[in-house]
Amino acid sequence: MHEKKRYGKEFFVDMTGIDKPFYESLFYGFMPAKSAHIKNEDITLGKKLSDGQIITDSDNHASGAYVRIEEKIAILREYTEFEMQSLTQPIMLAYKKPLPGDRRKPKSTEHNRGLEIIGTNKSIAEALLIQTSLAILKEAGHEDLHVEINSIGDKESLARFGKEIIGYYRKHINDLPAACRQIMKTDVLALLGCSHDKCKELVEECPKSINFLSDKSRIHFKEVLEFLEVLEIPYTINNSLVANRDYCSETIFEIRDNNPKSHPLAVGIRYDTLAKRMGYKKEIPAVGVCLAYKKQESEDMKEVAVEKSLKPKTCLMHLGFEAKAKSLIALEELRKARIFTNHSLAKDKMAGQASMAEKADAETLIIIGKKEAMEGTAIVRDSITRSQDAVPLKELGNHLKMLRQKDTIEKLKPLC
Repeated sequence: MHEKKRYGKEFFVDMTGIDKPFYESLFYGFMPAKSAHIKNEDITLGKKLSDGQIITDSDNHASGAYVRIEEKIAILREYTEFEMQSLTQPIMLAYKKPLPGDRRKPKSTEHNRGLEIIGTNKSIAEALLIQTSLAILKEAGHEDLHVEINSIGDKESLARFGKEIIGYYRKHINDLPAACRQIMKTDVLALLGCSHDKCKELVEECPKSINFLSDKSRIHFKEVLEFLEVLEIPYTINNSLVANRDYCSETIFEIRDNNPKSHPLAVGIRYDTLAKRMGYKKEIPAVGVCLAYKKQESEDMKEVAVEKSLKPKTCLMHLGFEAKAKSLIALEELRKARIFTNHSLAKDKMAGQASMAEKADAETLIIIGKKEAMEGTAIVRDSITRSQDAVPLKELGNHLKMLRQKDTIEKLKPLC
């Protein structure tokens, strides 16, 4: 009962962080939540676990997106303290930044927001974060966006890559500026993002992390890229984009505009290994993104608008990897039509998805199987009458709108 009291509807929803651009996250299944509170012990533990600060936008955090280890520690601590692992996984959170208790609050003229997906190590989580982040940034007025992405892999991959890159920079130690030699002593990966001219030259020939991925990590990264290609999201593999190896793993990504001098508008990392380093018995798979976007004059979304997102009448189900990829297109079409949808893209078995649809008491099921994935369609089924239609994915939003208008007319007939 404790976790229900802490994360029930009356406590889970936090209206203060839901402005108009961030409202887009609700269409992808994220839940507005109270921001985790950074405690003194979180900061102390963060300093103990890592001195590195890779994957931050700048030294003073005056602009752009940023990620810090104490934030992730606070989020995972609350996840376990309030027994969120007992709820349906994964948990998808949308929250306001900076977090309460943050001693290094950025002096920013931007909105800073966070999205987290906790409880799954599936590649679909990264794809959902990137897709959602792009929708939020576009709604905020940002244009010409592209994704820069890389993978440092799992522990096995990092060990191999770390050994190679240390050897590489030792061979060129005399070419490094004095300050960069000191950086190398604390975290050699930080040299990959160094702005010094000599470091930029060296990084062109240094080992690439994607060449040292384990089979498992290679498949994971390949799937993330396949999802981006299905969504036609422009991306480039940036070999110098790395994360803090003390607590990060697998995928790292940034979203930028076409200004090469601007800070990243979004920074995303996977941090599956952090929970064990914090002292927990098991790893807690988690991936998150920080966004920094233009502040707008518009008011926060009204409570009634957010409440509608918590009780969607539609449920999206899939069967197979190709269908999962096409489900991302379906989600995008439904967002454009302003239709909220339940989904469980992190689940592979239909039984688990059917159970979710039953609990949600969904009136309409959208089903994408192998045949539908190949044809670019979806089955739209009425849960009560069992009547169904095959609908092209690009027409999904309009089709559901027409069904709802028809349903409304039918309900009003007895009153006429």
